[in-house]
Amino acid sequence: MATVLTASLSLNRSGNGDISVAIMTSFSGKGVCSFQLPGGTLGDLQRVLCDPQGPMFWCYPWSRLLFYTEDEPLRPLDMNLQLDAFDSLVIKPVDMEACLERYPHVGKFLDAVRRNKFDPRSAKFDAMWTARSAPTVPADEAEAMVHEVLSGWPIHADSELHFVRIFGELTALGETWSLLHLGLLQNYDLGLRRFKHCVSNHWLEVARVAATSVITEAPPILLLKRGSSGCVIGCGVIGDAFPDNFDAKLTQCGHLGVSPNVHWRNVSHVLVSLDWNPQEGLATLEHLLTKIKQEPCEFAALAHPEVSKMVHVQLRLSFCGIAEVKGPINETCVKILAELLDYKLETVKFRSVQELQVEIGDFEAEANYRGTLVLVTDIPASAGKILRGPHRMVLCYGAE
Repeated sequence: MATVLTASLSLNRSGNGDISVAIMTSFSGKGVCSFQLPGGTLGDLQRVLCDPQGPMFWCYPWSRLLFYTEDEPLRPLDMNLQLDAFDSLVIKPVDMEACLERYPHVGKFLDAVRRNKFDPRSAKFDAMWTARSAPTVPADEAEAMVHEVLSGWPIHADSELHFVRIFGELTALGETWSLLHLGLLQNYDLGLRRFKHCVSNHWLEVARVAATSVITEAPPILLLKRGSSGCVIGCGVIGDAFPDNFDAKLTQCGHLGVSPNVHWRNVSHVLVSLDWNPQEGLATLEHLLTKIKQEPCEFAALAHPEVSKMVHVQLRLSFCGIAEVKGPINETCVKILAELLDYKLETVKFRSVQELQVEIGDFEAEANYRGTLVLVTDIPASAGKILRGPHRMVLCYGAE
């Protein structure tokens, strides 16, 4: 069972705005460490706790954390939330057990996809299947299926976690959309009846590639769109064609009402829907949605592959916090992403891993932004592993 810690937070009596933090084990209450922080966000607290020179690393050498409240111990908090909003926190390391606990439906989906339960042409088809009603898949079985999905791919230390997070987020949102409800789909012709089967397999492939590979190309991708209430109201296909596994009967189905394109309204709507976290509240979503009405003047000059690549970059940023690109990236794309999603953009030319870590550590979150996005350019292929910092990062590696 994963180790669980708790944090007690209180304003310093000196009145200087500092926050006193005391970390202890959840079950025994044994003290781990205590220190002062000058305010900041949950991301700032994670940076301190995961710092190899920090107060906790010697006994808990964790590289990534999840924060929860005691009232909602299964709902991770957004890293941009301010520390002074909490009196206490539950802390867990980001490991497979914790990740599958956060996305318990991933094992159910992998089992259903493997058994062709979503395909009306299959003998195993189950028109009554829903993630809510499907039998629970034990964590060890779900983890084994994740291993199987990624087998033979160029995995790295975070590949399995990234896969679960990306596939988990996409499918969880998909379960809220009526057009991905198997029972409802059976009222349509065969093309649309296979929609959930095709979309689930497409998202599995999207997650697998995103979790194991740097971005070199940008194949077509289907993503969902939210309305101002936060609910899914449709989907968009970014690219010049439908995903490869969508057959002609599905793509020519009039009920779907979707055509692949890289138009601003289509692209910006799926990006806002992808990135918004319900914990931020509907006011933030409504503000972001207003931005799709005004196309940036630089957007029209972008080549179609650049726009598609921009969407794949944001997919990784939204769910993993880091996107690695092989070769140069059009910096205008990153600028548009930052402006659309209210992130402060910082651009750094790579010199060394040590200097990069120092520079990134000096960037501070600002109240007028949802977070900070760091674009790192000119990284040699020989640079080695660059660990994710407290901010979102786009890493551009030179071609080998």
